Amino acid sequence: MTATNEKADIQHVDHFDATADDGIEKEKQDIYNGRIDPETAKYLDPTLVIDDDLNKQIKKLVDWRILPFLLLIYFCQTFDKATLAFSSIMGLQADTNLQGQQYSTLGTILYAGYLIGEVPVNRVIQKVPLGKFLGILVIIWGTIVCMHAICKNFGGLMAVRFLLGFFESGVQPALMTLTTMYYRRNEHPTIISYWYGMQGVQLCVSGLVAFGLTYVNSPTIYTWQALFIIVGGFTVVVGVLTLIFLPDSPMKAKCWTDKQKTMIIERLRINEQGVQDSRWKWEQMWEAFQDPAVWCYWVMQIAGFIIVNGLAVFANIIVKGLGFTVRQTQLLNLAQGGFSLIIYFGTAWVARLTNQTCLVLAGTMAIALAGTVVLLTVPVSPKTAPGLLLAFYFANFVIAAGSLLYSIVTRNIAGQTKKTCVSAMLFVTYGAGCIIGPQVFRAKDAPRYKLAFAVHIGLYAFFIVMTFILRFIFMRRNHVRRRDHEGTEQPGAEHIDHDQAFADLTDLQNKRAFRYVY
Repeated sequence: MTATNEKADIQHVDHFDATADDGIEKEKQDIYNGRIDPETAKYLDPTLVIDDDLNKQIKKLVDWRILPFLLLIYFCQTFDKATLAFSSIMGLQADTNLQGQQYSTLGTILYAGYLIGEVPVNRVIQKVPLGKFLGILVIIWGTIVCMHAICKNFGGLMAVRFLLGFFESGVQPALMTLTTMYYRRNEHPTIISYWYGMQGVQLCVSGLVAFGLTYVNSPTIYTWQALFIIVGGFTVVVGVLTLIFLPDSPMKAKCWTDKQKTMIIERLRINEQGVQDSRWKWEQMWEAFQDPAVWCYWVMQIAGFIIVNGLAVFANIIVKGLGFTVRQTQLLNLAQGGFSLIIYFGTAWVARLTNQTCLVLAGTMAIALAGTVVLLTVPVSPKTAPGLLLAFYFANFVIAAGSLLYSIVTRNIAGQTKKTCVSAMLFVTYGAGCIIGPQVFRAKDAPRYKLAFAVHIGLYAFFIVMTFILRFIFMRRNHVRRRDHEGTEQPGAEHIDHDQAFADLTDLQNKRAFRYVY
C-alpha cells in the first residue's frame, strides 16, 4: 500500500511493502496473540495495494452508504434542539407562563441530561452494534420532541428537555466513531464539516417552517406546538431508516461483499487507528487522563461551547432585539443558515488546503472575537441594525470551533479505549459548556446582553492561546519521533511501515508509525 501524507512539515511516506515478510509475519503474530480485533482480522490483507484510483472507488462506495446517515442524523439533532430557539418568539414563553431565567434554564437542562448520559453512552458505543443503537436513540428522542407539544408549564418542559438531552448524548460520539471507522485521517475535516454543516441547513429549513407557521391561526393548536410535532415526526422517520439500513461496522455490513469489506478496512491502514475493539484496556484509560493534549481538548471544548450554545439559544432574541420583527427574524435564519454553511465548508476547505487546522481554528476564533466586539460596543439604531446583524453573523464563526476541534481529535487519538475515554471527557465538557452558555445571558441584560458578550471576548482569547499550546505539543512530538525514527534517509523525510496499524496501539504507544496532524 502506498500513500503520501499531505502535511508538508511532516513529509513522511506511508507504505506497506507487500514483499516484506517481516511486516506480514508481525501482523500475523499480533492476530495470533489477540492484539487485533477478531472481527477485523478476518478481513485484513496486507498484500492489497490501494492506489489512487482504487482509493477513490472505495471512498465513493462508503460515501453512498454511510454519509447520508451522518448528514440526516446530525440534521435531526440540530433541528430538534433549535426548536426551542424558534419557539421562543412564537409564543412559547407566554403560553407556558415562563418567568425570569426559566427560558434560559430550559436551554441549560437539556445539557444536564446530555452530561449525565455521556459517560455511560461512550462505553456502550464501544460494546453494542452501532447502527442499531443509533437508530433506537433517534426514534426515542424524536418521540420526546413531539411530547414538547403537550407541555403546559415550566415543569413539563424541564422534564422533556432533560430527557431529550439524555437520549441525544450518544449522537456526536457515535458520528465521530463512524467517521474514524470509515474514513482516512486526511478526510476527517471535510467529512466532519459535512455533517456539522447540517446546522446551517437546519437553520434554513427550520426558518422556513417557522415562518410558514406564523400564518397558521388555529383555535386548537399553538404554532410552536405544531413546530415540535413536525420536527419530532421527521426525526422518528429518520430513526427508523437508520435502524434498518445503517451498518453496525464495515465487517457486519450486508450491503458489501467480503472483498469490498477488505478494501474498506485496508484503505484505513495508514490511519494507524484500527477500526474497532470492544476490549477495555486500563492502561489506555490512564494514558488518556495523563495526556496534556487531551486536557487541551478539554478546556477548549468547554470554552468554545459556552459561547456556541449561548448564541444558539438566544440567536433569535438577539436578532429581534436589533429591531427586526418576528417574521423578519424567522426569515433571517435563512441568511444565517447559508452563512453557517460557508463557515463550515470554507474553514474545512482551508484547513485541508493548508494542512494547518490549528492555525485556521485560531483564525476563525479571531474573526468571531471581532464580531463580538462590534456587538458589544456599537449602539442599536435603524442605521446600525444591518451592520450589527452582519457582526452577529461574524460572531457565529465560533461554530467552526466544534467541527475543526473534532477533526483534530479524531485524527490524533489512537487506541479504542483511549478514544472512548477522550470522547467521554470531551462530551462531558461539551455538556458543561452548553449548561453554562445560556446562563451567561441574563434576562435583565436583554436585548443587548453586554455582560455575556464581554465574557465571550475573554473566552475567545483563552481559546486562541490554548490552540497554539496544542499545536506546539503536536509539533514537539512529531519532531522527536522524526529524530528518533530508524531508517530516515534524509532530513524531513521518513518511511513508515503500517504493520501494526490494527494492533490497537495508542498514539503515545505507537511512536514508530503514528504522526500527529494539526
